[in-house]
Amino acid sequence: MLFNNNLKTVFYPCCGLDIDSTLNILGEKSYNFIFCDIKHYNNWGVKQRPNSSVKFLKMDATEAISKLTKIDILFYRRDGTSEGGSGIEVLGDEYLSALFKKFPTSDGQIITDGSNAFGHRLDQLKLGTVRCGGYNIQLSKTQDFSKQGLINFLVSKGGQNV
Repeated sequence: MLFNNNLKTVFYPCCGLDIDSTLNILGEKSYNFIFCDIKHYNNWGVKQRPNSSVKFLKMDATEAISKLTKIDILFYRRDGTSEGGSGIEVLGDEYLSALFKKFPTSDGQIITDGSNAFGHRLDQLKLGTVRCGGYNIQLSKTQDFSKQGLINFLVSKGGQNV
């Protein structure tokens, strides 16, 4: 996938129809956006944003990781385990460990509503006790997306964001 390497890449697995509101939530900053789902949706037409790139991947969210060269921000919300949901534990150790291989060593982010965070996983993330693939996940001091019901986490290799 060809992108502007100077921009941060936002990856949204299991996105479904949640395209336009995501673009609006992330505001006017320029990003490389990658939306991924196993289904193709009608609203996956040509999406344009000034100084940004918007791409769509119709494939399994786990398979998609291998197709990406870099990911700076994981954006993940509105997913579930019932009919219509992916059932993928995107915030689980296995998925995050694979994903973090594409993350920078510092200044990575997870923006989520906690979808599919089974058991006490969301609490563990908020407490900063989750370590995956050599990366630490910490609750960000700035919660820029709380009005949208989202939580912002910082991701760094060995705790460099702390």
